[in-house]
Amino acid sequence: MSRPVPFLFDLDFGRPTQAAAAAAAASAPAPGSVPLDEHEAALAEAEASGYRRGEADGRRSAREAEAARLVSAVEALGARLSEVFTEADARAVAAEREAVALALAFAQKFAAAAARRFPLAEIRAAAETCFAELRSAPHLAVRVAPDFVEAVRAELTAVAQERGFAGRLVVLGDPDVAEGDARLEWADGGVVRDGAAVARAVEQTIALHFEARTLPADDEGAHR
Repeated sequence: MSRPVPFLFDLDFGRPTQAAAAAAAASAPAPGSVPLDEHEAALAEAEASGYRRGEADGRRSAREAEAARLVSAVEALGARLSEVFTEADARAVAAEREAVALALAFAQKFAAAAARRFPLAEIRAAAETCFAELRSAPHLAVRVAPDFVEAVRAELTAVAQERGFAGRLVVLGDPDVAEGDARLEWADGGVVRDGAAVARAVEQTIALHFEARTLPADDEGAHR
């Protein structure tokens, strides 16, 4: 039988025992650590924040891609519209050129037919204008095709009397003058009725018109 140990009253009941201190230390969180529930909450928030950023980045990328596609589509449409307008202008110019060429051909045929049927009409019209302005002129010389001398002399003699022209009327045959044309000459002037020259002038005017219609913008600016 063991001997009883005497109680010496040296135990402080206000201080924890070594076992209790060890248990408290084991249950207390380590320095610098966070509780598990806070850690899980922070992790969930980080995942949600990352998801939201990814979703926002995805929407922004989609908007940028859609804007790029829209810009590309607009540019393609603009280029196509420019081509369409250019083609339409070219077709309009071609149609106008064909219409003018047809009208010119018709006018030339009509004028030729009229000249054959009324060979003295243009000569008479030119002479009437001259007689009205040259009543006091001493003479008027008219050069026509050789085969038309007599007919022109008779025609213009009557016109001179009607217009009060008192000068001398001279009608001469000139092989260089085409049928239906005439050269009227007086002391200080003259008038030429040249159908071929008129036709060339008309054709040149038409050509210049269409040249200006088809001239590129930079060349047009350089010609101004």
